Amino acid sequence: MAFKKRTIIKISLTVLTFLVLLLVFGYYNLSAKYDLLVDQSNIESKLLQNQFDEILKKYDSLNLVIEKNEVAEVEKVVVAAQENKAHFLSTTWDINHENKSLEYKINLLKSKINEDSNEIIKINTILTQNKKELAELVSHKKNEYVGRHENLNAINLNARGVKILSDLYSKNREGKIQQIRVCFTLEGNEFVRNGNKQLYVQVVNPKNQIISVKDTHLETNNLKLTYSAKTEAMYTKKDLDVCTYVDLEADKTIKGKYIINVYNSFCKIGSTIFEYE
Repeated sequence: MAFKKRTIIKISLTVLTFLVLLLVFGYYNLSAKYDLLVDQSNIESKLLQNQFDEILKKYDSLNLVIEKNEVAEVEKVVVAAQENKAHFLSTTWDINHENKSLEYKINLLKSKINEDSNEIIKINTILTQNKKELAELVSHKKNEYVGRHENLNAINLNARGVKILSDLYSKNREGKIQQIRVCFTLEGNEFVRNGNKQLYVQVVNPKNQIISVKDTHLETNNLKLTYSAKTEAMYTKKDLDVCTYVDLEADKTIKGKYIINVYNSFCKIGSTIFEYE
């Protein structure tokens, strides 16, 4: 029984010793790993510190460079600002000077415009008056033209003496003329109305005597026209040739120049000279 207990105690001690050794080995192993881990951690910390220090140095250097660059940039900005200020002041002076010059020119132009406006008003007034007068003159001229051209006009007016050869005058062929043949052309005129026109021929001898065998005359409104012969012609706004004969009075037939007048009513439309030699 005692042997069994001793055996159990031995076994227990052996197991306990093994466990203690195992714990010691485990502790040593853990301690070694911890020390190694601490060493590695220290090394890494130093490396990190060195890297951090290096970074700080680089950061400081970078800050210094940045500060220098910033100073340079600031100096450039200051210089540029000063230049801009000088340019601005110069430009401002130029602008102010130019503005004053422009203001003077504007005022001058305004004054000129006012003067020109007043002058234009005067000119427009004169122009309006002149246009009115011109319109009146044109209208008057047109009416005068129409009035003047609505009358007949005798052109190519000519006259010649005629002797009547008969038994009564056969013995006196060298005697005086007994008639004057008067021919003319009624000029075509669109302003003259168509129709039968009454034409009167008046012959005035060198003594200013009107030859009128039967003392024929035309009278109206205290107007009297003594004529030598009368004829009619159908007028159609085209040229129309007309001829007629005027009987002469023996006692008024003398040598010299005769005035031959042609009338349409009281309006003289043609005249010529016939010379009897």
